[in-house]
Amino acid sequence: MSNSVIINDVSLPFSSSVDCKSELEDFFEIIHRAYSDGVRFNQADDRHGNWNTLNYAEGFIFGEWINHIDKDISLIVKNVISKVHCPIIELEEDKREALRGMLFMLSSDRNLDVTSLGVASNIDSHAISFLSHNKWASNPISIVKQWEENEEWKEQLIDVPNISSLEHLKAYIAELENERQQNKNYLLDLVLQDNKDFPNLIFCNSALKNFKSSSVSVDDFHKIIEALAKLNKAILISNNIEDLKLNSELTISGESSATLKNVKYARQREFRHPTLGKILFEKHVKNFPNAKRMHILADFNNNKVSIGYFGIHLPTVKHPK
Repeated sequence: MSNSVIINDVSLPFSSSVDCKSELEDFFEIIHRAYSDGVRFNQADDRHGNWNTLNYAEGFIFGEWINHIDKDISLIVKNVISKVHCPIIELEEDKREALRGMLFMLSSDRNLDVTSLGVASNIDSHAISFLSHNKWASNPISIVKQWEENEEWKEQLIDVPNISSLEHLKAYIAELENERQQNKNYLLDLVLQDNKDFPNLIFCNSALKNFKSSSVSVDDFHKIIEALAKLNKAILISNNIEDLKLNSELTISGESSATLKNVKYARQREFRHPTLGKILFEKHVKNFPNAKRMHILADFNNNKVSIGYFGIHLPTVKHPK
């Protein structure tokens, strides 16, 4: 489950400016409350622009609407416009490639393309919809996924979790908070080695401390656990770093020679290993939000991966701090 929700673009426009005006206040209150609880927002494509430039309804003028609504609601809307960003979703290459070969349509109206809902389903995210029609009031929303396999079209019915009311939002936030706590507890329970779920991983105290940091977000928790599971499995069938990249399906890179020749930067990548002492953790996994990194040390003789660090991108010669 992700704390990033996808805007259901086809829930716009409203059929009339009257309907739009009666529902839009509630939508912005949902956005405002969700943002306050750490929820992020994304679009599936770049056709729709910012909150104040969306096509809400024919004849609807956003600026005039703000000037005529209740003052408190107007402040909420202006706060959303200035603070709540809704960029294009960044997908890993394998997910982007898979989505290119898929079609998504509303199960109750197969003429309606619902790619944004398909994206949400593909990344285990919720959709958030404008209540412009009763079909967007349900939670979940039923869609059909179609794809071609062996020169034959196949399809699957999928239920996409949806938010279009404060009740939906409250249920989502409660579920999100529960998962946040579970993931946090899971990482806090990790020890240096011989962890039940990760017998092939060794954790430095520095990494265990990083996992306890308040800067670790709910999206980080999910990605950390996913990366650890992939490394734990891939090291058993890998003989070198290229094998590890291929078998784990993770993006793993090393540092530039210029960065490693810089004594200060090299030392920042040294962490105290439980048995090896202080050692350089040059290789790092990149599959995390906000350009965070996990620095690792792979032992292909003993089939072990050691985790030395998780956090913000460490300084380099090219990007000093």
